[in-house]
Amino acid sequence: MELNLQRQSITISDVIFDGAAEQPIECDALLPDYQPDIVKILKCAVTVHIHSNHVSGNRLTMEGAATAHVYYSSGGCAIRRTEYKMPFTKNIDLREAPESPVVRISPKLDYVNCRAVNQRRIDIRGALTLGVKVTSCRQENVISEAGGGGIRLKRDMLGVTEVQKRTEVPFPIHEELECGYGKPPIGSIIRSEANVNLIDHKVVAGKIVLKGELMLHVSYHPAESDELEVMRYNLPVSQIIDCDGVTEESRCHVRVDVGECDVSPVADESGEYRNFRLEAALKASVTAHINKEVPVASDCYSTEFECSGTVRPVVFQRLVDIVKDTALHKVSLELPEGVESVMDAWCQPISNSMAADGASVEIGHELMICIFAKMGDGEGMYFEQPAAVSQRAALAEGGEGIIFDPDCDILSADYSLQGKERIDMRVEIAVSGSVYRQVRHNAISEIQLDESAKKSKENNRLYLYYANEGESVWDIAKHYNTSPDLVWEENALEHDRLPDKRMLMIPIV
Repeated sequence: MELNLQRQSITISDVIFDGAAEQPIECDALLPDYQPDIVKILKCAVTVHIHSNHVSGNRLTMEGAATAHVYYSSGGCAIRRTEYKMPFTKNIDLREAPESPVVRISPKLDYVNCRAVNQRRIDIRGALTLGVKVTSCRQENVISEAGGGGIRLKRDMLGVTEVQKRTEVPFPIHEELECGYGKPPIGSIIRSEANVNLIDHKVVAGKIVLKGELMLHVSYHPAESDELEVMRYNLPVSQIIDCDGVTEESRCHVRVDVGECDVSPVADESGEYRNFRLEAALKASVTAHINKEVPVASDCYSTEFECSGTVRPVVFQRLVDIVKDTALHKVSLELPEGVESVMDAWCQPISNSMAADGASVEIGHELMICIFAKMGDGEGMYFEQPAAVSQRAALAEGGEGIIFDPDCDILSADYSLQGKERIDMRVEIAVSGSVYRQVRHNAISEIQLDESAKKSKENNRLYLYYANEGESVWDIAKHYNTSPDLVWEENALEHDRLPDKRMLMIPIV
């Protein structure tokens, strides 16, 4: 007898690689001719950008670049900067070839040593850790309906999440910005950083319209001064992203990352360098989900023949929430002795941690507070001090098995001095990401019916059964080789588990 089996497809997310790869940093370089000689190295900061990743078979290939920003003193309080880009390619062998792979790469600087070989030559040595997580998203077919042969199925309605769309769209920003009224002309740019604060996004006819602002921080030396001037800009950002099949019912995680960002001085009509040219490479990322209820058979039997089912566990991820939380943190630090004034201060991320607790998650941030200062003797110096802050984000539902890899972005860092002894930093940090719960459930993948082993029947019989609280109607019906639907109907039951002790009438099919 041929059974009429209907199957449902569920996306199974298997993590096939969750580890790290080391990437060395090596650079032996000369100062450009237009840069003054090195008196003292103050700081070497490294930024890492992953330009692309590609999975071919069971190999992941990553391409990126580490840029070393070397800050040094050339005498007095003037701070100079030069930078060197070090492209790299890294390969990782996976234990198997993933289906529809999702790759998450988190670069982290382990250490960097920078020394001046002489007044014109710099030697840089260090190492990065590339945290890599590769998830295979394969389709698993499970039985949801069956007909013929007196088959009865125990069906559970499971809330599952399907990923409708994953897309990344790069787009550039080109802007010319005025230096600001009353600000001196630009001599040299010392430091610049940019982040995007995504304010809103909407789904309109298969497209996602996003709006945000690019927050730009620029510090520069004036043409005729060794002091440091600081400028901040908030620039509107908007983009339309094609996402076929995405509707208003979709739940979308959208973010915008800033890749390489270059700020250079530009002369105005009078010939003075009073403008900045901004060229930034941005990338919008969209993951669109849809939640649905899927019937999955977890047990079976036949009222006519001996029957068995192949049961195997399926593990999948269900979307719980999409977090977008911004918090303002205050950090108070003591200044080193001898500081006359602070020329610039900012904040760099070191690492993040996540802990789920009930219906919320707590995200911990390890930060490095960085300071350019003018000392009492007129020398420019660099200081740094670690700090730790945390923020809590509420979830739509709590429970065990929470999976959350948060994206943490420092949107801004402002400071105020408390005399010459302390500095108060106000750091705005945005946390975003998709929160999943890992669900494990037994499912029937195959049904075997033995037509040679026909079950005996006693038609038109009615049994009385004294059931205990918490017993399963399904188990009782299976024991009596009858239909659970008849038991529910005969006893006016609504749920499989009995709420109390009671007598049940068991009709036999």
